Amino acid sequence: MTTAIDFDTNEPITVQPVAIYAGSAYDTLLIADGNTGKPLAYGDINHEWYTDLAYDGDFEQAAEKIEGVYGADEAEWEAAANKKLAKYGLKLGDFDEKAGDRYTLVEV
Repeated sequence: MTTAIDFDTNEPITVQPVAIYAGSAYDTLLIADGNTGKPLAYGDINHEWYTDLAYDGDFEQAAEKIEGVYGADEAEWEAAANKKLAKYGLKLGDFDEKAGDRYTLVEV
């Protein structure tokens, strides 16, 4: 179970992190909450996730970015993404075929 602190209430909420392709580029992933669709940001100092349930601004500006994800094929790309996601204690889960642009993230 992953939790994030809501900026407005300072209360923890349960979130389902997802990694979304940033536009048509596959080299950058944005982290969001799959439950609410709101961006998730990571606190490098305290290693906690943050969100703002009332946020309606620029999604790409507020979401945690995973940049520089490259691979010669799908397996290499997934390995590169997982290597970068390890910083957050996460790895790629299932690809969301319906949405077509995101993976669920699971704790390692």
